[in-house]
Amino acid sequence: MTVPSTVRAVWKTAELMIAFHKNKKKERRETPYLWRPKDAIARLLAKPEDQEAFVVLKGDDDAADVQIKLHPFKMVIRRDHVLGWSGVVIDEHSIKVLVDDDWIRIDADGSVKIERDAETTYLEGDGSIIRISPDAEISVSSDGQTMSRRTGEQIDAFTPDGFISRKRG
Repeated sequence: MTVPSTVRAVWKTAELMIAFHKNKKKERRETPYLWRPKDAIARLLAKPEDQEAFVVLKGDDDAADVQIKLHPFKMVIRRDHVLGWSGVVIDEHSIKVLVDDDWIRIDADGSVKIERDAETTYLEGDGSIIRISPDAEISVSSDGQTMSRRTGEQIDAFTPDGFISRKRG
């Protein structure tokens, strides 16, 4: 197998580190004590605020460094990056990605939730879409046959039976 010459390694090193957030007297440290385990095997405590295990991937050239935090119930991946993703949280039920200060969550059933400023958009597992903002709530059925918009003053809807519009109050 020949690897094309345009392919190059992004990460040049990987190092397992343990961050102890509290001292032996269980007092919170201002900055965590970093330890590199001899055998690169570490026990994960149930409380990551006491101790964390993480891997630091050093970037090659202009690639940003990535930190992979290993918790007992989730994995957190973060990087300092101006554009694109800067964080990923993976747990048993969902994957959440932070992209340009917007959280995108993908649940186990395939539904997607995007939180942007004061707006939230849902793509449900059945394909329907719901968008909630301070001004209105909009929903579209998965087949596109039913659409509605609800504001503080009015409700409008398209259905297979026709158009409905009603003032609230």
